[in-house]
Amino acid sequence: MPNINPYVSSFTIPKPLHVDELSFNGQLVTIHASAGNPAAKCPSCGHFSRRIHSVYQRTLADLPWCGVPVCLRLRVRKFFCDKPSCSQKIFAERLEEVARAYARCTDRQREALEWIALALGGEAGARLACELGLRVSPDTLLNRVRGISFADTEGVRVLGVDDFGFRKGNASGTILVDLERHEIVDLLQGHSTELIEQWLRQRPGVEVASRDRSHVCREGISKGAPEAMQVADRWHLLHNLFQVLEEFLLSKRTLLQKAAAPEEKATPEAASEEKDDDFTPGPMSPNRPRLWQAHQQEKARKRHERLVEQWKNIRRLYLAGADLRDICRQLGISARTVYRYKDLQEPPLRPAYKRRASVLDPYVPYLLRRWNEGCHNGKRLHREIRERGYTHSEKICVTFIAELRRAEAAGKPPSSVPRARKGSVAGTSPTAKNVAALLMRREEKLNEEQKEYLQRLCASDAALADAHRLTQEFAKMVRNLEGEKLDGWLKEADASDAAVMQRFSAGLKKDLKAVKAGLTESWSTGPVEGFINKLKLLKRQGYGRANFDLLRARALAA
Repeated sequence: MPNINPYVSSFTIPKPLHVDELSFNGQLVTIHASAGNPAAKCPSCGHFSRRIHSVYQRTLADLPWCGVPVCLRLRVRKFFCDKPSCSQKIFAERLEEVARAYARCTDRQREALEWIALALGGEAGARLACELGLRVSPDTLLNRVRGISFADTEGVRVLGVDDFGFRKGNASGTILVDLERHEIVDLLQGHSTELIEQWLRQRPGVEVASRDRSHVCREGISKGAPEAMQVADRWHLLHNLFQVLEEFLLSKRTLLQKAAAPEEKATPEAASEEKDDDFTPGPMSPNRPRLWQAHQQEKARKRHERLVEQWKNIRRLYLAGADLRDICRQLGISARTVYRYKDLQEPPLRPAYKRRASVLDPYVPYLLRRWNEGCHNGKRLHREIRERGYTHSEKICVTFIAELRRAEAAGKPPSSVPRARKGSVAGTSPTAKNVAALLMRREEKLNEEQKEYLQRLCASDAALADAHRLTQEFAKMVRNLEGEKLDGWLKEADASDAAVMQRFSAGLKKDLKAVKAGLTESWSTGPVEGFINKLKLLKRQGYGRANFDLLRARALAA
């Protein structure tokens, strides 16, 4: 290859081409080249020919050089096909390693644009391509994505199935993931038993299928791959248990409140603290934390009024004999909300005010002790708690001491300061949701206050005690993969005083094989949830240009 220009050696020219000339006009690099092979193969019959018919010029866009566009002008020959049986008498030589037939760009530029489009989408991809010297529009990049063909994945042995939403609240799709290779196998437009069944029948060989507890996935896998072992996801098992516990605890609200505030703690000081909760600062003594607290309490009050009104409407329609679906449609609420409130004899209680946790909380008892000893210097106290491990701002400590100082000037005890009060169970109000979380939490992760609360709660009701014991045993089975203990646990649940555990046991028996496999096998839909999160990222990157075909192509390429 003649070195016509000192820049020629910087270019990487495909092997089948021979560079004849190189020119640069300040805005465009033009490479004149021709094919060096003396013969060409007919694309129809495969016969090689050396007899030239004519020559024409073909213009291709190539990868840029230092941000400057490159144009490739090729001298292409046409040949006669001398094979009598061939229907194509004249053909143009093919440049298989350079460009496709009728293409306007080289293969390497096409591949570069495809990868940019798959990684970034249309708008962001066009901006990056422009910076690299590839002038292309967002629509062109998206058309490149639509033109990519993906080979059908074969040999999937362990499959994960789940649904996702193209839009929030509607337009569901189905994602299928190879759990062994950790890659997306396919996306289906829609989520139904028929789609899953059809996909599995076309791709036999699935031995294990991990799924959630929905009947759509269960029936679709049973019909499409009847010999495959179905594995119920462990997170969904615990989530189902949490849901039934929460519904059960809604009917035990009185016991939840009594266990959180036992009679022996109802001291005069606690009464004064409860009274101080309703304090609203006057205009002469502004206090921003108390103003914020009052604002949050007002918002909670209004929300509670809406819930009470919603409960009244649900109870009115339910007692009148209305169908649950009609109640959902008429009130514009979910079925779970209707199930939550339809059996409640009393309106839902207003949850207590939840104070946000602070990095100063572990050191508040020490600060109060030093305050009672007579040390009222905020900076000195800050130095003392720093020696005990406090690593945060001095301002937080000084502000707390200033609140104590203002409370003393007003003739109030230190316990009137919100940060100095001892919170309720685990710093939260004893709602059904919070107590259900406590019942499922590992015992070694409970603090002393939470353990005392659960002891008082279980001592007040035998059904609660059974629910707590069976919940801990089931959670231990899930965490340790002890599926062999499931049959014994089901018998204990059926014989317990807690109706909620009997109902949960009946639901497990309907899907017993998959549940037992979920408590024995290590497979789960955790990787599937991760890919669903990636799908959400791809949709947001699409700036509204993420239809099913584009989303599927980008997901399979990722």
